[in-house]
Amino acid sequence: MKPFDPPSSERSPTRRRAKTKPALLEAGLKLLAERPVDSLSIDEIVAAAGVAKGSFFYHFTDKQSFAREIAASVRAEIESTIALVNLGIEDPARRVARGIGQFVNFALRSPDKAAMIITADWRSVDPAYSLNAGLRADIDLGLSAGRFDCPQRDAAMLNLIGVTNLLISKVLFEHLSVADTRSLFRSTLAFAFRGLGLAVAEAEALLDVEAGEILRG
Repeated sequence: MKPFDPPSSERSPTRRRAKTKPALLEAGLKLLAERPVDSLSIDEIVAAAGVAKGSFFYHFTDKQSFAREIAASVRAEIESTIALVNLGIEDPARRVARGIGQFVNFALRSPDKAAMIITADWRSVDPAYSLNAGLRADIDLGLSAGRFDCPQRDAAMLNLIGVTNLLISKVLFEHLSVADTRSLFRSTLAFAFRGLGLAVAEAEALLDVEAGEILRG
């Protein structure tokens, strides 16, 4: 009997390489949820993915670039959710609050994946980073409309990105309850919004509403 000969399309290097990258990313997502990238060997990664070691270096320069791509995919997932919850929302202050609320929500729902945002991709704190485009647009909208009053857009972005990362860290590492998370979200963002020029009473009223939305949708 003639041995099975797979179609040439399945034997082609291009087709095989197209399959190896998703396998590597899926394995990396599971491994990085348990351990930092520096504690992983490339041999462990390719073994978990079931691919040859050379495949790793075809797609990635090193472990750091590998971890950054996984973190970016997680971040893109959150940004897609933010775009949905902010659909039709015009007030930039509310858009910012709802966006940060989704990061906090993600930390509560998917803690392993959320941890990668603050541990695997240093680019996330750069105001010019492509995945910060949504926040950048909301800050610009608030400044142009006179809703926000702060000296520099990048200073406002750094403040809000820092606040978001600290909120995520607090939720993850202290295993906060939903009630405690809502309270922390409300009080922390109230300080941040004062830096954007919002009146205290107005910021607190807005955040009371948005804090109640965490874990509802």
